[in-house]
Amino acid sequence: MLLDLRTRVSLVLRMLAALAVLTPVSIGIGATGVLAGGFLGWLALLVILYVLETLLLPVPGDSYGLLEWALTNPVPVVVGAGCLLLPVLYVRPVRDEIRAFRTELGKAGAPASETHPEIATMARRLAQQAAIPEPDVYVADRRRPESYAVGGRSNGTVIVTTGLVNRLSDAELAAVIAHELSHLVNGDSRIMSLVLAPMLLAEHVGSDGPPPRRLLLHQPLAYLATFALWALLAATTAIQRLCCQLAIAVLSRGREFAADRGAAELTGSPSALASALETLDDGRDRPSEDKRTWARSASALDLLPRERAVGSRGWFRTHPHTDERIDRLERLVATQVADAR
Repeated sequence: MLLDLRTRVSLVLRMLAALAVLTPVSIGIGATGVLAGGFLGWLALLVILYVLETLLLPVPGDSYGLLEWALTNPVPVVVGAGCLLLPVLYVRPVRDEIRAFRTELGKAGAPASETHPEIATMARRLAQQAAIPEPDVYVADRRRPESYAVGGRSNGTVIVTTGLVNRLSDAELAAVIAHELSHLVNGDSRIMSLVLAPMLLAEHVGSDGPPPRRLLLHQPLAYLATFALWALLAATTAIQRLCCQLAIAVLSRGREFAADRGAAELTGSPSALASALETLDDGRDRPSEDKRTWARSASALDLLPRERAVGSRGWFRTHPHTDERIDRLERLVATQVADAR
């Protein structure tokens, strides 16, 4: 299944735009993580050196000079400690979080071959048409109509919910599955996981809460200094997350258009996907998810967006407007009719 030249050019331009935003922001997030982790490492080092020079020296009042050096040279200590602690404190947890969530997502529900064999047969036929190995297909027992794909061409997984299966006709369901297979063909799940990583890293860096209020009673100056640093870190990571969301939205919207077109080519019926989008758009309930759940979920690859739940609208939409998607599909129908004449 090949993308037309216009779609390929659009995806390349969107990828370049996303990289233009994500590259400097990712560098900034990494630097913020180094400083945040390095500051914690510097404080821990001061405690260790204080204990060393007050309790473990053979002669009371003697000094190794290390505590004084650490106090007067915080920059090299913070940078060095931050570089060492960044993978441990932030990078590894983000990697493990994405890996665990993808694993959990890929095993959602029951195999379609056991509960809905007609869906498994449908996916097998469409995968053959797309020239990719048959993906694993699961049906999750959830009322909210959803569909998404994880993995790539050779090891893909498609998940649909019972809410989606019960609302769509066979032709509409086939179009939705074809849409998800197009995501697998285009490698969208892996690409979106890569671009989600900087945002999750920023969330981890800025996840610590303000200093405890009891510190204000005992050491007010230390509390004010710590609170100021926390506020600066929170504001910085909030801006970084917004920049990441913008880049993700720009990239995701283009890949949704490409998956729509791929589904229309696979099924030969753009109108079936248009009908499915219209049906599901009218029947979507408000999901009960917070913003962090959305950030690490597959909602960027869901058939329809969840922006109403997370306040992501306008430039931050992960999906094009449903009306715009339907208009493009209807233009494909008109093109098919004109070519058949």
